[in-house]
Amino acid sequence: MTASDSATSRSQPILALLTGPAAPFLAAGLAFLLYGYTAAPGLTWANYGADGGDLLAAAMTNGTPHPTGYPLYTLLLQGWLALLGLLWPGSEIGWRGNLFSALAGAASVAVTFQVVRHLWPEKASSFLPALLAAIGWATAPLLWGQALITEVYTLHSLLVVTLFWALIAYPADRPRRRGILLGGLWGLGIAHHATIGLLLPGVLYWLWSSEERPLGRPAFWLWMAAGALPGLLLYGRGLLVSPFAPVNWGGDGSFGDLWWLTSGAAYRRYLFAIPLEQMLSKAGRWALTITSQFTPVGLALTLAGLYRWDRLAGRMRTFALLWVLPISFYALTYHTADSEIYLLPVVWLMAVWLPFGVRETAEWINTHWPDSRWEPIVLGGCVAGLVLLGGIRLPAISLRQDESARRFVADAVRVVEPGSLLFSSADAETFALWYAAWGSGELLEAAPGTALVNVALLQFEWYQALLVRLYPDLAGVETGQASRILQANVGRRPIYFSEIVAPAVENQLQPAGSLWRYAP
Repeated sequence: MTASDSATSRSQPILALLTGPAAPFLAAGLAFLLYGYTAAPGLTWANYGADGGDLLAAAMTNGTPHPTGYPLYTLLLQGWLALLGLLWPGSEIGWRGNLFSALAGAASVAVTFQVVRHLWPEKASSFLPALLAAIGWATAPLLWGQALITEVYTLHSLLVVTLFWALIAYPADRPRRRGILLGGLWGLGIAHHATIGLLLPGVLYWLWSSEERPLGRPAFWLWMAAGALPGLLLYGRGLLVSPFAPVNWGGDGSFGDLWWLTSGAAYRRYLFAIPLEQMLSKAGRWALTITSQFTPVGLALTLAGLYRWDRLAGRMRTFALLWVLPISFYALTYHTADSEIYLLPVVWLMAVWLPFGVRETAEWINTHWPDSRWEPIVLGGCVAGLVLLGGIRLPAISLRQDESARRFVADAVRVVEPGSLLFSSADAETFALWYAAWGSGELLEAAPGTALVNVALLQFEWYQALLVRLYPDLAGVETGQASRILQANVGRRPIYFSEIVAPAVENQLQPAGSLWRYAP
């Protein structure tokens, strides 16, 4: 045996491991390195990430963030922040939260690899197709951007893709375990982000159309209910949160307040509320978001993949359409600036279609220029193209230099005096101040006794009661009115505003760093 033969024989088991059982973990590891390298260094407002300060402050104080409360996410984030606190004691809280999103996003890449490996007809040659889908998903700007900030959507994506895997890949001859698994994923999904309910038509169709017909068996429904119960019970966390937790949406834990929180009542006015005259522009933004994920060429390949499913796998085609249409309609009609984020499950399914579109394209090429090597050539070219595209996009997507939210917090810490009264209204400024006060703690360390009042939340009785519990010595707090709280504290406390907002008017405010000092 020659030296080259010996080296080849030694490398074959390693190659088999990397392209076999270790492949999804390798894909996830590379995605995690990418996300970790490009993540924001701390608190950020980028990529619709203003809620990060609220989520981090709630986790650090064992409180409840904004509706729907995200009990699963909050519990996992608390554990993750504590773990990284032990491993990197001096690390910034905001960076730890960003890294949690990176971890969840990377895990969804591993599941994506396994989904395509299961769907690919020839398992022995499934590595390249699975790798193409995994890279496509990992570098899709919509997922990549969310994996760099503290937000709930990468965990949502992980639960969505794992539910898909459980539906198509878990053995149907184990109905009890399958029912518990599906119910468990569904319960955890609802306990995290209620929009997973939009996938219900597709889930029910897949189960109804299977040869085993599990939906016709009462026992299967019972097993699913048993699996879902622990996740649904996580919403009971709102009843256990201390009423003195400074970040405690929903108030004192009464069942009425808990329903207000978990049902998302504060946001119902945005549902199906897009004005008709804005529908066309919203559809244009939706189309731009979809097209920009993989470029127009990649979009064409994803549609070719859907076409292949339409020709050869009618059940998968119908399942896919029932998966994407409710989500797409919701994203189109939900009247918020960040509603495009809800398209993440659609973008993921497009990544799954990619390798099937490549096969369809390779077969078309083969009819004109017969050669059995077209498929691996096109697959390899697409993998290389996506890697190159990710490299080109990296400087624009990376948040390594993002400092706007951190500068705002640093300014507030520098300016605010002990015992101040600080009014805010908008989410970005409010949640950044909450993070500085109760997440990192730097604001209250520099200015102890400072009272934070959000003008917009004073419309809710639970928030008025929370302020009374937090600041019993704050003059006028019992009135629940911003104007009366302001007037009662003139001359008693230094007063600041994070924005020019009522009850102050512009000529009563003087710039103070990134804040405004009240000086009537």
